[in-house]
Amino acid sequence: IFLTLQLLFKEVNEEPIYFDFASTTPVKEEVYKAMLPYFLNYYGNASSSTHIHGEVASKAIEKAKNQISKLVNCEENEVFFTSGSTESIKLAISQIFYNSLDVGNHIITSRAEHKAVLDTCKDLEKVGARVTYLDVNENGQIDTNLLVQHIGNDTILVALMHVNNETGVLTDVEEIGAICKEKNVLFFTDATQAYGKLAINFQDENIDLLCFNAHKIYGPKGIGGLLVKSNAKTKSGTMVKHLIDSVNLGTQNVPGIVGLGKASEVAMSEMKNNFERIHKLNTYLQQELLQSKLGVVNASSVKRSPYILNIQLLNQDAESFILRNKNMFSVSTGSACNSRLLEQSHVLKSMGLSKEKADRSIRVSFGAMTTQTQLNKLIKAFRSANS
Repeated sequence: IFLTLQLLFKEVNEEPIYFDFASTTPVKEEVYKAMLPYFLNYYGNASSSTHIHGEVASKAIEKAKNQISKLVNCEENEVFFTSGSTESIKLAISQIFYNSLDVGNHIITSRAEHKAVLDTCKDLEKVGARVTYLDVNENGQIDTNLLVQHIGNDTILVALMHVNNETGVLTDVEEIGAICKEKNVLFFTDATQAYGKLAINFQDENIDLLCFNAHKIYGPKGIGGLLVKSNAKTKSGTMVKHLIDSVNLGTQNVPGIVGLGKASEVAMSEMKNNFERIHKLNTYLQQELLQSKLGVVNASSVKRSPYILNIQLLNQDAESFILRNKNMFSVSTGSACNSRLLEQSHVLKSMGLSKEKADRSIRVSFGAMTTQTQLNKLIKAFRSANS
């Protein structure tokens, strides 16, 4: 496979410029080096408490929990490891639903959520869940007044993402969390596109559950986490931590956990500088698009993460542009989890974009390797397609 990739890149003279960091990121060298000993030398099972090999592995996991806790201001015992955000989402929402049936079955989410949330809710509807899918406005935001109106005595959970994975639109999680706390409803947020990039304060933002991934922050694939507030309870009084702990079993992925911890540590040290640099690149690209009349930014009038830019090309179809330039750029039309399906983005559709406008929209996501020179090449390609 590696040889095949080398031959592909050789055919196009150089590797395509990568603009799909919201999908995944390369593993940083320091993360790889931190993981390597746990493949080759420290191979013990963390659950084997009777010998040194197991103790070394267990201590590595505790260190990773400490690194994560420092990044997002959580307690170490609030960190649970999963295979990634999709597993975290299914685990959190399903466990709360099945263990709250004596008091309620109502879940509130939005139409612009990640497919993992929407699919989980659809599955739970088949077994008795009542789900409210809040509409979003043209900028992909919910009306918090409508959220308040829909919360009832049988509402057990509100699930709203921190940063939209297709548009970068920010949700005011602190405000949502405050509403949920007042109404005695659990609040879960998918922070996959926020973790390690934007400041998160798990203790102060009234978030009860939060999920994240390693491979979005230059860590390995196949490992992620779920934070569960230590005092979070279902309406029936069950500690949510106990619910997660009861099913979050099995042999721990020690090398992956070490990688996640190290990636979190690196993200914490680089967050401020990365944010400022990416913000400048994002602004530059927006200005060039506007001045050259090449495209407009979807949800341009609201707060967004600078790491994601959803661009509506003015005179060309997004898929055609991507196919025509696949040897030059790696960009996407939206979520990697849905990119193989030839259908309109459900996020853009929920925002009221016509199919024509949605079909002209691409997602450019920025990362550690992104430069202005690379953006200039992308802009040049936009211009060439218009000529």
